[in-house]
Amino acid sequence: MSVINGEDAKKFVKEYVKVNPAGIDIKPKKIYKIPIKRIKYILIDSDRRGYIFNYNLDYEDLLENSFKKIPDAFIEIKPKNNYWVLNKGLYYVVFPEVEIPNDMIAIALPRSTFNRLGILKFESALFDPGYKGEFTQTYYFPINAKININEAWIQLIFIKLEKESKETYKGYWYGEKY
Repeated sequence: MSVINGEDAKKFVKEYVKVNPAGIDIKPKKIYKIPIKRIKYILIDSDRRGYIFNYNLDYEDLLENSFKKIPDAFIEIKPKNNYWVLNKGLYYVVFPEVEIPNDMIAIALPRSTFNRLGILKFESALFDPGYKGEFTQTYYFPINAKININEAWIQLIFIKLEKESKETYKGYWYGEKY
């Protein structure tokens, strides 16, 4: 396995901010606030993946009447004067489309500035061979933030496999679009 240089990797990313020696810097395409105070449960059940909202219903009614899929459960945040203005809380962040070749994997890492400032990213992101879509990440802001819309949030690293994968990703999130 070897890391692909940024110049070669940029062809797998629809939009990017900067090409680095060992990866691509990417900025968000859309941001949604996750209204955690209104959510009663996270639901993962076969093809139903989303949230059950905290309405005054009994358990059976909750499952049938208050389920919302991603991103229907969220509140879209629009930029203000070229800034993402984000209050303390949990956010679902959508990035431009990527397409992972069948002989590679990719890993999304938070920009080091985010780590230094205390912004937390809650998930790992390993992209299997064959994944294609507008991928998402979840971030927690412990304090309010104002981030220019042109700032990169992640660096995407591509790693070439020793040989092409016989199987490619065809899971739930294949082809996701927001």
